[in-house]
Amino acid sequence: MRDNYNIVKPRTRRRLGSDPDHWFVGVAHCNTTLIREILINYRMINEKLPNRPIKTAVKVFELIDVIQGLDEATFTNVSKEVDMAESTLHDYLTTLVHIGYLSRKDRKYTLSLQFLDHGIAARECISVYSKSRSTLKGMAKESGAAVWLMVEEKGKAVYLAQELGENSIETHERIGKHEYMHCLASGKVMLAFSSEEHVDEVVDEHGLPPKTPESISTVEELKAELSEIQEKGYAVNHNEAAEGTSAVAAPIIVEDHVAGAVAISAPVTRVENETFRKRLIELVSTGSNEIELKMTYE
Repeated sequence: MRDNYNIVKPRTRRRLGSDPDHWFVGVAHCNTTLIREILINYRMINEKLPNRPIKTAVKVFELIDVIQGLDEATFTNVSKEVDMAESTLHDYLTTLVHIGYLSRKDRKYTLSLQFLDHGIAARECISVYSKSRSTLKGMAKESGAAVWLMVEEKGKAVYLAQELGENSIETHERIGKHEYMHCLASGKVMLAFSSEEHVDEVVDEHGLPPKTPESISTVEELKAELSEIQEKGYAVNHNEAAEGTSAVAAPIIVEDHVAGAVAISAPVTRVENETFRKRLIELVSTGSNEIELKMTYE
């Protein structure tokens, strides 16, 4: 009883009810939580496929996601994670190498830089990116911290651009990463200035999985905080996305539409300092307003 288009091979399967849609698929041998999030996304995608999906296209992109999630994507390791005959898998991999979307070296497959080209092209199509670059640089210089431009895509917050101040800390965040909105200052502030209907859709789609013990974990808690954020005009998180880090964020709103958010992240110990925190709030507020004006009048 498996999804017709899901190529990921189940390692364990636990029956949660008589409805096959309530089965849980678990995967082993992966290096990070990325592959688990991929599997969750597969379930969502498969449940909402069009009436006549192109099965090969679905398989290709699921295979690409699996390769991205593996420490060492050898043929053997990939074959353990996909439900596909080895001869068929070989054909897929060979084709993807041939057309330039995978690279193969030392018997390991990696995504090619062709995806970087597509990612940069996709980012250039988002107007808030081009209008924010000089503002982000100024915010990083004044704060000395890491400044992020965030947008929402399919109910997740996406790290679109970054500028680093002289006292920035290194984190695991990266440009292009998609993250749950409820655990980020930027995600919460974008939700706070969206419709309640949209907030419900995001929660229904992705749930409220905790990143740390401090993460918001209930709808009631989320909506209470979103209400406070609306009143203040900015959002803060302490230890909600990663322990030891905090962030302050403000929304970018153009013609009553949330175009994104700007956020400044720093160690919790620095943000707990009232003077520094107030300075960050001022910077994200003036920075977001500057970007709004550029998007409106330039």
